This record gives sequence, C-alpha cells and structure tokens, in this order.
Amino acid sequence: MKHRIFLFLFACVSMLSLVLTSCSDDSVDVNTINKQTILIFMPWSGSQSGVGLYNELKENLDSIESAIVDEKGMNGRVLVFLSKSSQSSSLYEITYENGQIEHHTIKEYTGNEYDTTQGMLQILNDVKANAYALNYAMIIGGHGSGWTFKEDWNNYPFNAKAYGSAAAKGNKAVADGVLPIYSQTRFFGSVSDMNYAFNITDLADAIQQAGMKMQYILFDDCYMANVETAYMLKDATNYLIASTSEVMAMGMPYRELWSNLAKSTPGYEGIINSFHSFYSNYRIYYGNNTKYIIPGGALSAIDCRNLEQLATVMKEINSHYTLADSLRDSVQVLDGFNNHLFYDMGSYVDHVCQNANLKSDFHSALDNVVKYKQATDSVFTNIYYSAYSIPVKTFSGITISDMSLNSVAVKGREKTAWWRRTH
Repeated sequence: MKHRIFLFLFACVSMLSLVLTSCSDDSVDVNTINKQTILIFMPWSGSQSGVGLYNELKENLDSIESAIVDEKGMNGRVLVFLSKSSQSSSLYEITYENGQIEHHTIKEYTGNEYDTTQGMLQILNDVKANAYALNYAMIIGGHGSGWTFKEDWNNYPFNAKAYGSAAAKGNKAVADGVLPIYSQTRFFGSVSDMNYAFNITDLADAIQQAGMKMQYILFDDCYMANVETAYMLKDATNYLIASTSEVMAMGMPYRELWSNLAKSTPGYEGIINSFHSFYSNYRIYYGNNTKYIIPGGALSAIDCRNLEQLATVMKEINSHYTLADSLRDSVQVLDGFNNHLFYDMGSYVDHVCQNANLKSDFHSALDNVVKYKQATDSVFTNIYYSAYSIPVKTFSGITISDMSLNSVAVKGREKTAWWRRTH
C-alpha cells in the first residue's frame, strides 16, 4: 500500500513539474514590459470665459518635449490629459520618432467629469489600457489650495474676483474663505470656477480604485506639500513632490527636471536640487526692465510610505501639548494669506512640544518622511493685490494647519484623515 501511494505521489509531482515547465516557457518576459508610464494631467484651470493657466501649461508641455528631444527619446511612455477649454479635453501620447516629437490622440472627452472620482478613474483606466506599465507616475499642473476642501471656501471663488477690481485697489484685507486671484502664481483645479475644482480625496480614491499606485505625484501647484495632503495620498503614491508655498505661474523648470523625473527609478534629490538652482537665479523684471525681484521657491520630496510613524509621534505630542498663544507669531509661516493656513511643521512642533525626547522622536520620524527639501531665503506670494516675499528662517519641507485660525482650516481640518489619526 505504501508503495502504491509513493507511485501516485511521484506521478503527481512529475505532472506538476511538466505543468510548471510549460507555464514557464509561456510566461511573459518582464524585460519586454514598459517600465514606466508618466501621466501629465492638466485639467481646466479657468472658467467658461477665462483660460486660467492654459497658456502656461502649454509652455510646460513644450519644455517637456524639448527635454525629450535633448535626451533623444525616452525610456518609458508619456501620456497627456489636457483640457483645451472648459468643456473639451483630450488624452494623447507624446512620442519621439525620427528626431521629431509626435502626438497620437487616444481619446477625446467632453464636459468636466474629470474633477470627480469616477471621471478621474475613467481617465486612469484609459491610461492603463493604452500604456500599461510596471510603474506609473503623475504630474499635475494647475492651481492648488493644499488639503482644503473646495466646499469650505465661502462663495468659492467668486468674491475673489472683486478684489482685483478698481474698487478693491489699496484694500489688502480679504475675508477668510474667499479665494484670491493668482495672476503670477498657481493656486489644484480651477481658482476661477468651483465647477472645475478638485478635492484631493477624489484623486486618491480614483488612483486606488484603478490599482495604479504612483511612484510619485508631482504637484505643479501652490501649497501642496502639507502633511494633510500627504496623508490623504499615502495609499495612492510612494512619493509626493510639491511646494509648501506658492509656485510661479510658469511652473516647474521641466527641461532641467525631466531627466530625473523620467527615470525608471526617479532621481528625487536631483529634482529638488535642479528646482532650487533654477529659482535661486530666476528674476522677474519690472520698471521698464530696470528693476527685478528674485521670487524664489520651495520644493520637497515626501516619502508617504513613512507617514504612519510620524502620525504616531504627533498623536503623542497632541495628547500632551497645545500651542501657547504667546508663541503663535514665532512659528514659521509659509503662505501669503492674511489669516494664515500653512505653517512649517518642524517649526510648529519645536514651539509646541516641551519634551526633548519626544521632540527628538518627531524629528527622526520627519527626516524619514521629508527625504529631500530646498527653499530659497524667501518665497514669493501674490495672493492679494500687492505681491511680497516671505522670509524663510526655518524650513522642514512640509506644512501643517493644526494651529491655523483661518475659517477654512477650522471648518475642514477635522475632516482630514491626518487629524483623525493624530487627535
């Protein structure tokens, strides 16, 4: 009997070996699969009557294409979703053929469903169906307002238009919740019409439903390097590349950044350093080109995979300490709002936490989250009628809104996953 069982087992093992060998012979060679697809997502940033940042976004695409020509091609694939008007968008692929850039249209879209979870999911599924890859990355160009929820802005954003009128000149004060005009900087979605605005939670949900966790998401938008946004996206991307502050209307210097963005293993340190080098020397001329300012800028590479440890430490800090009102003005501000929304996270914790060991634990956790960061000596703001520079004395590469008294923060922050995790 034992002999028969052995023979039976031997036969089963032999058949299994044949099956595995056959499967191996027919398996897909991983080296033939596209390693990376980058989706450049540029939704409508204006209104039904205004073009928003459309011209600047087109210039960004020209810069990317120039970089591809410089590199004489690309290793992966590059797809672009571009809104040409408030109701018309297209998905196309950029290719490099015989020394020339070519565009190949994949799909045309009407309406503005892309600002919903299901609309974004459809676009991501179209990308995956037409340019499947082992890894995906995403570049988002437009306006940005951080982690805040579009529904929490009062009259979003129509009251802001009044600020730019002749009657508003000289009046710098704008009520909380009224989105201001960004004539020279970028404020995600549209700053001119709520119909074209996004919530970060919708983006995160769409990416997760598509099963396309990104290598990185680069926000070419203002105010997106905050811990609340990073935590919203922790299951949607490995890295968040974004600015703590305002980004100039011209956006990222893609020609300088592209070689590191397009690597199968992105060069995050190179991205941050190239941005810093560019904006350290970028000048805005005025007064018949006789005067200039250096607006500067800030950019960080945030590893969202390490946020849980940071959240654990912050929960411990929050359970013991609250910020004294006398210290409020000492915390580094990184935005230009009259009633500030975005504060440097490292500076905030240094002022709120009175326990040396706990503070050390925080900074160790923060270093594991913010891998690379650079900021110029000051950052530019053009939210309201008069532009000015904000001195940067402390820079941890990420902001937090826990201490903000802005009504938008007060209404919205307790809805964030970060707040629920750390309070």
